[in-house]
Amino acid sequence: MPTARWTGSSVTAIVVGCLLVFVALPLLGAGGTALWAHWTQRDDGYATTDVQHFSTDGSALTAVPTELGRAGTGWLYAPGVLDTVRMRVTPADPGSDLFVGIGPSADVDRYLAGVARTVISDFWTNSTYAIDGGTALAPPAAQAFWAASSNGAGTRSLVWQPTNGSWTVVVMNADGRPGIHVAADLGATIPALPWIAVGLLVAGGVFAAGGILLIVSTVRRRSVSASTA
Repeated sequence: MPTARWTGSSVTAIVVGCLLVFVALPLLGAGGTALWAHWTQRDDGYATTDVQHFSTDGSALTAVPTELGRAGTGWLYAPGVLDTVRMRVTPADPGSDLFVGIGPSADVDRYLAGVARTVISDFWTNSTYAIDGGTALAPPAAQAFWAASSNGAGTRSLVWQPTNGSWTVVVMNADGRPGIHVAADLGATIPALPWIAVGLLVAGGVFAAGGILLIVSTVRRRSVSASTA
C-alpha cells in the first residue's frame, strides 16, 4: 500500500498543534480551579484556603515579606482583582491571648531583631525555617507601625486592604512569651474571580481547539496524500 512521507511542514504543524494543546491544559485547569474556588470555597464572601497548622518554640511566627506594587505583581491586588484580605488565626489553647498583625517589613524586622522565631516560607505547604534568638522586648500591641492588627483571646481575625509596599504578617502571644501553636486560614474578596475564570477557560478552549484542529487537519491531509499516491 502506498504511503506518504512526513514532510517538514507536516511535522512542524503536528509539533505546533501539540504545543497549543499543552498550553491549553494549565489554562483550563486554572480556570476550572478558579470557578471551583468561587462556588465552593467562599466564607462570608471570602474565597478561603484550607486551614493550616503552625507552631514555634520562639516568640513569633512570621511570613516571608509580601511585595506589592513591584513589577509583575501590581495586578494581583488591583481593586478589581483583590479587594480585602482576611487572615484568621486560632490558638491551640482557646484561652490563649494572641496578637496577629501586618506591618511594613522594615519595621517588623527592627522589632524582631534578635528574637527567636519561625518564618513561614510557603503557607500552602507548611514550609518553615527557624531563626535563633531571644524573647521579644516589648508586647507587639504596643508597637505603632501595624497597618492592621487583632489582639485578644480565642480566634483572631485580621482584615486588611492591600496597598503598595513590602509587608510582613506576624503572629505572637499577646505578652510576647515564646511558644505558639495555631491554626490559620487565608481569605480574600476577589470581585473579578468569575471573570478571570471565564477568561482562562476561553483562552484555554481557543488554544485547545486550535491545536486539535491543526493536528487533525495535518493527519487528514497526510491520509489523503497516501491514498492518492
